[in-house]
Amino acid sequence: MAKVAKLVAVSLLTRVIVEDTASEGEILTAASPRFIGKIHTDLEDNVEYIVDDTECPFDPEKDETP
Repeated sequence: MAKVAKLVAVSLLTRVIVEDTASEGEILTAASPRFIGKIHTDLEDNVEYIVDDTECPFDPEKDETP
């Protein structure tokens, strides 16, 4: 099987409840566990697109493969 490079775009949206004075950092801290949960359980539901990486194709000498 030949290897190829792909670009995967994911869009995540979550709702959090925070104080009305919360900073952006505090809001992101509150949202982080929800995003991690979505990545672990609902990733396929949040994929926007998968396309070939034509600008930086797979290079077996430089790219690690899982």
